[in-house]
Amino acid sequence: MIREQKLTLLIENESDIGICRRKSVSLGTQIGFDDVKSGEIAIVITELVTNVLKHGGRKGKILVNEVKTDDGNKGIEVWCCDSGPGIPDIEQALKDGFSNKVSLGIGLGSIRRFSDVFEVNPTDIPFINENDQTGLNRYSNCIRTLKWVPTKKWLGANRSLQIGAASRSKPGEQLNGDCYVINHISSTKTVVAVIDGLGHGKEAHMASQLAREQILLKSGQSVDNLLNHVHEGTKGTRGLVASVVSIDTEKRKVVFSGIGNIDGFVYSSDKKNNLLSYGGIIGHNMRTPRVFEYAFNPGDFLCLSSDGITSRWQFDNINWKEHPQKNAEFLITNYSRNNDDATILIVRYDS
Repeated sequence: MIREQKLTLLIENESDIGICRRKSVSLGTQIGFDDVKSGEIAIVITELVTNVLKHGGRKGKILVNEVKTDDGNKGIEVWCCDSGPGIPDIEQALKDGFSNKVSLGIGLGSIRRFSDVFEVNPTDIPFINENDQTGLNRYSNCIRTLKWVPTKKWLGANRSLQIGAASRSKPGEQLNGDCYVINHISSTKTVVAVIDGLGHGKEAHMASQLAREQILLKSGQSVDNLLNHVHEGTKGTRGLVASVVSIDTEKRKVVFSGIGNIDGFVYSSDKKNNLLSYGGIIGHNMRTPRVFEYAFNPGDFLCLSSDGITSRWQFDNINWKEHPQKNAEFLITNYSRNNDDATILIVRYDS
């Protein structure tokens, strides 16, 4: 395996979470990872850096390498090292929901699931360009992960759909407690979701990212089963609300299920159908999700938004002939609250 060192990033404060995530995802995209796999890289990097700040003495370093094999496979290798006390019981720490002052807690399981290779404190630190990984041996603990670009994958998107999304954290916060999911699972089927972790800041961000992970991992399942998986996967977190929609452009329908105050509607044939979510908090006291089905034909729209978008905007405030991305950015700029995270997602079925 041939390594080429691409990034060397220090970890010292919370702002480094976003910096490390963005640069690593950008490199992954260049190497050949699609949007879904790049999202998984983002989760891995976020968890690694967060754990250094939370459990690793708040001092660490991330090195990111591009790796290649003789038969043409490519991947991204991440080394994350810190000066913390280490993990006394690896197997226990890998269980979701486990957390104490010296473990990596709930994030360690996520890192392992999204990695093709996962090692804690590897015995051999490789030399690259006559450089021993830029001083990683000076740190107490290291985690190594490796993720290969899939050799067999469906290339493309559901080209019948135009999708736009915008999300931002509460002004003054570095981490966003909201997020969204767009996953094209075939040329005719797409799963989208808007997720809102309760409150804002770190704990809300963790809850929403764990929910996003569950939806990405299990997008082929029914929308109610997806919410059940999210509920099980986020127990022990602050909790969240979410709406999930499966879009089938071949059958010309959308299937919806939601828990909590995510606003949504389907606009079809001059009729606006509001999407009805049940009350509850995912990860805590969720009711059995109900499933609703609506027709979805060329020219129709789907819109989902967190409660960080005010209800003051009207359907006629925007030009629906514009690309959904432009409309999403307009709405989040002009109709988002100053005291909360905000997210909006718009889908248009073109043809």
